[in-house]
Amino acid sequence: MADIKAKVKNYFSLTKKEWNGMVVLIILIALVLTAPYINRLFRKDNTINTTGFNAALAQLKKAGYIKPSSSDYNKPGAIPNSVPHPKTIIEINGADSAHLTQIDGVGPAFAKRIIYYRERLGGFVDKEQLKEVFGMDDLKYNEIKDQVKVDPSRIHKININTITFDKLRLMPYLSYKQVSAVVEYRKQHGNYTSIADVKNIAIIDDGILRKIGPYLSFK
Repeated sequence: MADIKAKVKNYFSLTKKEWNGMVVLIILIALVLTAPYINRLFRKDNTINTTGFNAALAQLKKAGYIKPSSSDYNKPGAIPNSVPHPKTIIEINGADSAHLTQIDGVGPAFAKRIIYYRERLGGFVDKEQLKEVFGMDDLKYNEIKDQVKVDPSRIHKININTITFDKLRLMPYLSYKQVSAVVEYRKQHGNYTSIADVKNIAIIDDGILRKIGPYLSFK
């Protein structure tokens, strides 16, 4: 029996070196287990207070320097990378292709389409006429409408008493038959004196007259 006790004692006995190693191991385990709690206790709060930024943003919107986005910056804690600068308003009757591409949403191809239609038309009387440009749907128009303006005094008028059939044919609002009717009426009745004379042409209704009226000259 004594021999068994001695063997057990010898089996579980530790040398000083082994004991020191165990103490160090226990300390390391304790540090690993308590580290998250210590870190949470001493860590500084890194949450960004957006109150001041949102107040400044609201003032910029109120002053008209920026437009609210679709989300209107309403996500909690959401901060944009930068505050947009006021956009330049482009006058589309005098703008060249380079100026038109300054409009957000208008690239070089779209700028060429706008210029091409403007030349056929003689200029824009109202910016809503941009909807008539090929590829300009309501979504695209709503994207750019606040970035453009129109100076109607810059349009090029048509002298309806001297214009040829081929040149009048470029007017987007008149069909081939309507252009023929305008030229034929002039041959039969002489020069036009006012828009009322054009109204006498049966196949040109009031809707067409409203569109072409601003572009006609009766000199």
